[in-house]
Amino acid sequence: MSESDEIIHHNPNSAEDYFNRGLTRRQDPIAIEDFNEAIRLNPEFAEAYFYRGCLKDYFALRKSELVDQHESLRSAVSDFDDAIRLNLNPNQLAHAYYRRGEAKYNLDRYEEAMFDFNEALKLDPENSDIRSSLDEAEGILDFYNKGITQFDKTIRQNPQDVRTYKIRGETKGFLGRMNEAKVDFQKILELTTDKNIVAEVEKHLQELNNPDYWQEYSWRTGH
Repeated sequence: MSESDEIIHHNPNSAEDYFNRGLTRRQDPIAIEDFNEAIRLNPEFAEAYFYRGCLKDYFALRKSELVDQHESLRSAVSDFDDAIRLNLNPNQLAHAYYRRGEAKYNLDRYEEAMFDFNEALKLDPENSDIRSSLDEAEGILDFYNKGITQFDKTIRQNPQDVRTYKIRGETKGFLGRMNEAKVDFQKILELTTDKNIVAEVEKHLQELNNPDYWQEYSWRTGH
């Protein structure tokens, strides 16, 4: 029995002791169980949420299935949300915003990621890693926005262009702009009776709020 195990054996209701054992286990998946227990015993334990989020984020991109990756990343984001809400130690707060931004970036939520990177930079303005991540997120979002601007222009020139409505809607779906995507898909249903297109667009509308569904459409503008 390790020293940490022995401490917990004698004091099984200490959130701090479970937390400390989780820290000693570093990147072992079992550490998440210790952070779970620390949070169960103390639901206001900001640092436990933070470290649990870091582990979930770390293991997410090591999962083989994209859906599993995204589920773990969203769970990590939720933990970072709680850590920030619960007034995490100021020394860790910049890192919490940064890690939450990275998780959102990997979920293709670029605008939200940029917000977090900016918040992190306010707290740690000399951090080159945060600055680099912000620049990259801005660059990708700018790329997609330029594509959407071109689609807007094409549609203004030809308001009956079903294909461009479809590509623009799929791009917006990928970016998480679901209300805008919905408008494009509904417009397509007004413009065409093509059975194949109608079936695909109706599928899009059914899956509108399923973020994993939209990953395959990143290629539409070359990402």
